[in-house]
Amino acid sequence: MNIIISEIIKIKQKLNKDKIPHFIVAIYILVAFLLCGVFYINKKFNIPFEKLTGDPALIFKSHPFIGFLSNIGILLWCFTASICYFSGIILFKVNDTKKSLFFLSSGLFTSILLIDDFFMFHDYIFYSFESFKIVQPITFAIYAMLLLWYIIKFYKIILDSVYVFLALAVGFLGLSVLIDLIFESSGLEYFIEDGFKFIGIINWMLFFSITAYQTILTKLK
Repeated sequence: MNIIISEIIKIKQKLNKDKIPHFIVAIYILVAFLLCGVFYINKKFNIPFEKLTGDPALIFKSHPFIGFLSNIGILLWCFTASICYFSGIILFKVNDTKKSLFFLSSGLFTSILLIDDFFMFHDYIFYSFESFKIVQPITFAIYAMLLLWYIIKFYKIILDSVYVFLALAVGFLGLSVLIDLIFESSGLEYFIEDGFKFIGIINWMLFFSITAYQTILTKLK
């Protein structure tokens, strides 16, 4: 027992030294917020808890590979956002404020795209409200303006990196949006639309992964 207490004290001292408790508290607050959100959705929309917390494939008795490419895309969004946030924090610690802001802004932008894609906000959620029938083109326009601001704000950092991957990402994602707005989402058109979107996400991930690696490696030299 004394050994366990001693180890706990050592861990506590280390956490205090590294100022990690603030991060841990923030994580638990986020967890509490999410659980409260589940409870709210249950009461507001009368959706059973087992459908809110369970696995969709089990709930709808569908094959686990349903939505395979979409799920991989979501994981890639998550992967990219995590890299951006982690890199931004590391660079902030070494007093590279400009590049820290670049990666943190990139992480936030990626998180917005992730949440929209995963929860189908512009594809489904907003369509449940009568006043949001034109939300899809408006959402795309907002994303375009955010991207334009992002490029203008950080163009020097972008040009000093492997920007070809960012250009490919924007190009393929743009083609996916264009197909979505022009053609019906069915058959071959649907496959092409989602194929372009997936290639766009891949290039988005490559751009930030390589840029983060090169930036942090430079700081370590």
